[in-house]
Amino acid sequence: MRGTKVLASLTLAGALVTGVTTGAFASAHATPAGKVTLTGKTSGVKLTLMFGSSGPAETAAVKAAAAAWGKKSHNKVDVIPASNFTQQLDEAFAGGTPPDVFYLGSQQLETFAKQGELLPYAPLVAPAKDFYPALVKAYTLDKTWYCVPKDFSNLALEINTTMWKAAGLGAPPTNWSQLEADAKALTRNGVVGLDVGNTLDRLGAFFAENGGSYMNKQDTKFTFDSSQNLQALQFVQSMAKQGILAFPPQQSSGWAGEAFGLGKAAMATEGNWIIGAMKSSYPSVKWEAVPMPAGPSGKKGTLTFTNCWGIPSASKNTAAAVNFVKFLTSFAQQLKFANAFGVLPSRNAAAQAYAKANPSVAAFVAGTPYAMAPVPTVGFSTVQGQFDSQVANLATGGADPATMLQQLQSNAEALLRP
Repeated sequence: MRGTKVLASLTLAGALVTGVTTGAFASAHATPAGKVTLTGKTSGVKLTLMFGSSGPAETAAVKAAAAAWGKKSHNKVDVIPASNFTQQLDEAFAGGTPPDVFYLGSQQLETFAKQGELLPYAPLVAPAKDFYPALVKAYTLDKTWYCVPKDFSNLALEINTTMWKAAGLGAPPTNWSQLEADAKALTRNGVVGLDVGNTLDRLGAFFAENGGSYMNKQDTKFTFDSSQNLQALQFVQSMAKQGILAFPPQQSSGWAGEAFGLGKAAMATEGNWIIGAMKSSYPSVKWEAVPMPAGPSGKKGTLTFTNCWGIPSASKNTAAAVNFVKFLTSFAQQLKFANAFGVLPSRNAAAQAYAKANPSVAAFVAGTPYAMAPVPTVGFSTVQGQFDSQVANLATGGADPATMLQQLQSNAEALLRP
């Protein structure tokens, strides 16, 4: 799972990863492949792969892929499912022995790239057009495309279909007015209409739906205190004050998916990681996912979260590592990963094929063309944490949307100062 610390028990792979900022389809100009010099042999070497795993299914899938490539290429891969991925990765780099291939969230891209620790190998694997533009942009810095996106997850709106039918509702909401009306109709008998995570990594979807953003198109200026974002946050607060929208802490839940699975909420806003959670923890609940509703302007929006396959510039086996990543991001292997542990393939064609074969993920894939991902700027996690700490108070009126956004803007701008 991606985007919020409370979900760490469900997935350690990318709990606070992700990266790019505003326009999902902004151009990403990759560094010409000829500027990258690879080292080492392509066979007869031993690579290390370090990653944070969401559980046994992901660990088994990664190990199987490594074994298959090793057999095919006459190499060996030491697979390390780190118990404390961030700490172990930092220690490996600090000790001068970074893994040859590793998971990298786009929020970490700027840090690694500016320190010269990341090999910009991506153009050597496949053309950028083979992958979703938003994901390519997530790993592009200063017009250099560094690493190939591994997979991604998008937010969608989950609906308890049993409660929906009992309330006599028809088609799913496609705009905020309908969302508010449906949430009112579903709020009864101790059940709240909609549960949304109390973090920017969930509320940001409302910003995007209203034409708002985190940064300008050039990624040079923060835009948190925009009128679009203010209207979006005020809409969330209005629903919260009415008691038709709740945050997980209000329902004694660790995340919105838990409140939804336990029947405390009739709707939730989560990513495709909820599919596995519902199957394993709440198999009797009947539900469906639909695209996030549009804001007043009719604009569609959602958030996306992603990892890439990082290769360190200090590796002595970059030739083999690039060959390995080619295998890991092939159409066939991406589908194997998707079927094994529920992630969405980063290759456009693979994601479409996966969605066609698995209708339950179609709503999540549908948001990709207009998805927006969290801020990659170094140090932003601390700034976001200050914002997140105030979200739950929106329901009581103890937090003011305008003040929250102004503070977020000011704190974020401080990160860009020399």
